[in-house]
Order: sequence, then C-alpha cells, then structure tokens
Amino acid sequence: MHVKPSLILAALASMMTTSEARFGREGLIQGMVQALSDFGTPGAAGSLAGQTPGVLLAGANACAKLSLADKIVTELGNDAQVLAAAAALVAAEKNTNPFANIVPTICSDASLPATEALRGIVPLVDPAVAGADVQNANSAQSLQSPFQANGLSVAEISQANGFSNFTGQAA
Repeated sequence: MHVKPSLILAALASMMTTSEARFGREGLIQGMVQALSDFGTPGAAGSLAGQTPGVLLAGANACAKLSLADKIVTELGNDAQVLAAAAALVAAEKNTNPFANIVPTICSDASLPATEALRGIVPLVDPAVAGADVQNANSAQSLQSPFQANGLSVAEISQANGFSNFTGQAA
C-alpha cells in the first residue's frame, strides 16, 4: 500500500498543531504574576513570575507549583489580586507529554498549599486524560468555591471529588 507523502505531512501537521495547543500556556500565569509589580519589594513579582513556567513543565514536581503559590502570597501579600494569581497557579494545568505519559501527577503533600486561601483548589488536567471532564469542572468550581481541605492533599481532594486517574507525588 502506498500512502501519499502529502497525507503523511497533513497528518503530522495536524498532530503537531494538537500537541502545540497543549503547550505554551505557562505564559498566562507568568503574566498574571508579573502584573503584581506594585506588591512586595521591587523586583519580587518579576522574580516570582520567572519561576512559574518551570513549575508547570511536565517533568516538574507536582508540589512545586503549590510551594511557589505560597511563596507568591508570602512575598507579595494577601491582596485579592495576589491571591487570584496564586490561585490561578494552583489550578493551572501542568504540561503533559502525550507521547510519554498521559497520566498526570498531583501533589500528595497535605501541607501544601499552606496558604489557607489556596487550599481546596484542584488543578486542571489535559483534556485527553480519562476523567478530565470531571477534574476540569471541579477545578473551575474550586476556584469559585474551594473544596473542604482540612488535612487533605490536593490529590486526596481530587480523588474525593471523583477524579482518580493520576499519580500522587510527594514534595
């Protein structure tokens, strides 16, 4: 059977476009944190903003973004704008390499995030993950009204609310 090269190129381009669509969104969170330059010491928002892409990479520890969200609040204060940016980081989807592993990691450390206003927020996951519809709806809901989080990790909160297709990851 002979397949036309143009069909292969079209299929590859389609796959690349689909894959690319799942990457590069780290800049949204980075921009939110960068916009907080009126808070904290001069340069703090920029320094913190520069750290956001790294904690959202597929290979990053799932708890790293929660620690960074806490650090954002600690260094910039608990103004509503600061809390909104930190909450967006907590809820942000970590990149997933669909060619290597489609099961996301979620932080299993019950002490994170330590900031009370950030507790009970669950992260978005790649829509290709089985059960993503449940988790992503829960994530949106948790930004408006966080889930009960007393003594629970983000992984445990996710599981308690119907999403279990993930790997728990300690800090």
